[in-house]
Amino acid sequence: MAVKEFVRIGNVSGAIGDNPHAMATMVADNKIDIVTGDWLSEMNIAWNAIVKKDNPDLGYENGFYTQLEECLDDILAKNIKVITNAGALNTLSLTRKVQELCKKKGHPDVVIASVIGDDISSMIGSPEKRKGLNFPHLDHADQSLGGWELDPMTGNAYIGCRGIVEALNAGADIVIAGRVTDASPVMGAAAWYFQWREDQYDEMAGCLLAAHLIECGAYVTGGNFSGFKEFLPDLVDLAFPIAEVDYQGRCIITRTTIGGGHVTAETVKAQMLYEIQGHLYLNPDVVADLAEVSIQQESENRVRVQGVKGYPPPDTTKVVFFAPGGYQAEATFFINGLDVEQKAFMMRNQLAHSFRNHNFSKFSVEMYGSQVENPESQQAGTVQLRIFVQARQLADIDATKFKVPLFALRMQSYPGYHMHLDFRTMDPKPFMEIYPALMPIEDIKHQVKLSTGRDLDIPPPQKTAKYPFERPSYETANPADLSTFGPTRKAPLGSIAHARSGDKADNTNVGFFVRNDDEYLWLQSYLTIDRLKALFGKDWFKCNPNRKVERVEFKNIRAVHFRVLDNLSGGSASSERIDMLGKGIAEYLRSRHVDVPEQFLKREWI
Repeated sequence: MAVKEFVRIGNVSGAIGDNPHAMATMVADNKIDIVTGDWLSEMNIAWNAIVKKDNPDLGYENGFYTQLEECLDDILAKNIKVITNAGALNTLSLTRKVQELCKKKGHPDVVIASVIGDDISSMIGSPEKRKGLNFPHLDHADQSLGGWELDPMTGNAYIGCRGIVEALNAGADIVIAGRVTDASPVMGAAAWYFQWREDQYDEMAGCLLAAHLIECGAYVTGGNFSGFKEFLPDLVDLAFPIAEVDYQGRCIITRTTIGGGHVTAETVKAQMLYEIQGHLYLNPDVVADLAEVSIQQESENRVRVQGVKGYPPPDTTKVVFFAPGGYQAEATFFINGLDVEQKAFMMRNQLAHSFRNHNFSKFSVEMYGSQVENPESQQAGTVQLRIFVQARQLADIDATKFKVPLFALRMQSYPGYHMHLDFRTMDPKPFMEIYPALMPIEDIKHQVKLSTGRDLDIPPPQKTAKYPFERPSYETANPADLSTFGPTRKAPLGSIAHARSGDKADNTNVGFFVRNDDEYLWLQSYLTIDRLKALFGKDWFKCNPNRKVERVEFKNIRAVHFRVLDNLSGGSASSERIDMLGKGIAEYLRSRHVDVPEQFLKREWI
């Protein structure tokens, strides 16, 4: 294979349910070497566990299959490699389905590889086995899996990219994996293309960041971007991203020529700050130090990213266990007109009385929105009151325990009472809880199974390193006297600061960045851990007010980043919150009014 100076890797999925034609567009429109797609999250891994329990042949993400079916002929004609993690909890079943597709379309010789080893469910076959594992919690060293009150039905370790590399070395055209890390498909693609050694840590670390930047699809081309207004009205059918990775692991982030959106230094900075854990990005293949990352606009829709330092991987990897948590149900009531707070108070009292003897494990009543003065429509003046419950046992949440008591209130409630009429939400449905932990990487049986009949064993990393359990965290080294920035006035923090937030298990991360050096000096000095807590307002007290916050800075992109532990009431699989993934937290914090120097407000607002 003739190796070019760089390899073009296009991502066609950032999550379950992404654009079903992204792969076809990527293949048809661009000179792509390798197509990758990320279909997994903690949330849909949990969903797949429920699905697979009912049907052992399922448990994978069929969205990959439908995309592949649309353009398989073009992919093979152009000799494009395809790598995905859509195998989820049933990699071998999805592989068989893809093999049948290739045969049906007249391509029986396509080599398909399954990368397995992530499923460690056999380790937890009984409570006795589980208690013997003693895997520590990912974020709390004083907790371990053996102390979890629930009985997990599945466990999945995050494995690295070496299985993908060896699958491609063995001639695979399509590589299907399960719970490899989100970055592994892109890392495996580049490591194979340039034949990087395992110990080429700087190259691997640079590619890890490239993967992180494109793995969420349109998030780097204008989606979920706080500066979206400057791109209107062309934020329609957004383009998907491409990473041009060179032999040193540096990259240029660009996009397909078809589709809306833009790749700018700001969209790339926002995505870099998304769902990271601080300066050190731990991965089963490498640890990337992002502290000195440089992000520069090279030309339209082309952004150069470099400056990542690489170190040996840790001797542990993340593993997530999923256990049936019970059942949940919900209902939504609408309140409008005058006296909204008093109407909500009346409803809360009635709910408290109706459910005074409940045996729910969670019981949440939350109002979304607030009263509008002189609204111009009923819709503009309507808020929602959402009731959400969970119970360990079905008998504690069946119709007689939840739906019937709610119905009984409708003729005796507040003036203007009306509710959402999709009553199916009040029927209990199962939910899963997650337990993120750490396990020795050497205990993973990482393997590749090729459609040629060949099996490969993938050894653990030859060299690993120990990293502190506690993540680095610090306030700015030399804070400026805020009075030196001159007069201030109350304005939204987002008038001058971009932000992006997301989730990892029960944690929230949020990164803020500004456009100018003097604004960054102010942001570093102003945005302390205590001020972040204050910005959360009443939300800070919905969880343990003593929960931990970590803070770091990225000077080259003028950013301050926070990780807030235990902030999502259980995380994506079991939280009672509407924003259970924490995607809207950054925008809420940007909307909060703070004392902003007037000299900054004279500039164009974001």
